[in-house]
Amino acid sequence: MPFIPFPRDARRRCGLLAVACSLMFVETSSAQTTPPRDSVARSVSADSLSARLARAEADIALLRQQVATESSTSVRLRSRLRLDLHARLLTNAFLTTADANNPEVPIFAKAPGGVSAEYGASGGRVLGLSIRQTTIGGSVSVDSVLGATFSSDVELDFFAGQTTDGPPLFPPPRLRTVRGFLRWERTELMIGADTPLMSDLDPVGVAAIGIPDFSAAGNLWNWLPQVRLTRDVGVLRAGHHAVHWAVQGALINPFSGDRHVDEVDGVDAGLRSARPSVEARLRAQWGREHDPTSSQRIGDRGGEIGLSAHRGWLRVSGDSLTVSRAVGADVRIGLSYGLELRGEAYQGRLLRGLGGGGIGQNFAPSSRGETLGDPLTDTAGWLQLNAQLRPTLMVGSGCGTDRVHNGQPSRQRNSACATHLEWRPSLPLLFGAEFRSIATRGPTGRYATRHFNLFFGIEL
Repeated sequence: MPFIPFPRDARRRCGLLAVACSLMFVETSSAQTTPPRDSVARSVSADSLSARLARAEADIALLRQQVATESSTSVRLRSRLRLDLHARLLTNAFLTTADANNPEVPIFAKAPGGVSAEYGASGGRVLGLSIRQTTIGGSVSVDSVLGATFSSDVELDFFAGQTTDGPPLFPPPRLRTVRGFLRWERTELMIGADTPLMSDLDPVGVAAIGIPDFSAAGNLWNWLPQVRLTRDVGVLRAGHHAVHWAVQGALINPFSGDRHVDEVDGVDAGLRSARPSVEARLRAQWGREHDPTSSQRIGDRGGEIGLSAHRGWLRVSGDSLTVSRAVGADVRIGLSYGLELRGEAYQGRLLRGLGGGGIGQNFAPSSRGETLGDPLTDTAGWLQLNAQLRPTLMVGSGCGTDRVHNGQPSRQRNSACATHLEWRPSLPLLFGAEFRSIATRGPTGRYATRHFNLFFGIEL
């Protein structure tokens, strides 16, 4: 029999009629008999799907509300750039067991206080609470500025105003770093205040924000105004790995920490030289670029090695200039299993102005009647191993030391070891602890102190 095709409309009507008859038959049957088990399952599945859809719609509505709130509360500058703010509201509880230069964040130990017949012994243990290591900062960025990408950031804390009576009850703010960057394809220009180029790495530790760990024990950290230029010079490839080489140079504010002998309340001796300090560094970098402002994540298996040099001048007596110099090396290597190794080492002289060099000393006491003794030369370094055990838990431990080679200064050798733990159970909460042991040797003996620090913070 020849095939006679039905018109499309006729086929559609027949299909609809068949579906209607089927539905009528199911309805009639369900009224007389118990529904099959698979029909009940399909009904429950439909109800579950409907509930999930309702929850998804509610989540989307909440997300829209949060985005609208964030958009309405964002901070914008007059130049219409968005300003991203961040803060760490930190409370520290500390116990220092013996005399130190600063019981809140000690960097070297001191001789015990004297004993008098009338008042007894002075000095000793110190216990306290502090909020001075709270930090607040912000950053902006924009493309296409002089053919480069521009970014800038600023950070301050409340560690200013140290007095002989201890930390102030109403701590004033202190500007830490202010940096502006112009980044082209192979060149970077930075203008602002930052750590010295030859010591551009700090140990990880939330209990040492006001004064970084291992200061006066190998870590040079002063935030100094400077102009820094970085130029990529090439890439060395080994299989799937690439090492990026760069040269860096900086002109730095010539701060020394000492004054001209004839100007007791006068200008710093480094500024009196009328010459900026000069630093240079050769850098090898691989893996993901390191963010020096963040300590929450480590061990990305990237790394960086640097070799550096410093030269500066001081005018401390008459019109003659005294040279400050140093050579150094730094390393940061991300290892397997969330481990990271970081450290620095240097040798030089007259480095107090860079932040703790010479255990905070430039000159030895005079033994021949002069106002100042010989310029101090020291060798120092520190090393720290950190482990990201979980995304919310990090631990680390390290040691540093600084040894002065010549003269008879009041501090001839200073060693410090610190162990820290940071726990972020749920944003924005931060808990942690640090234990620090410090030993300082002087002409009259060896002094030691221990420091315990428990901290609680809110990271915004």
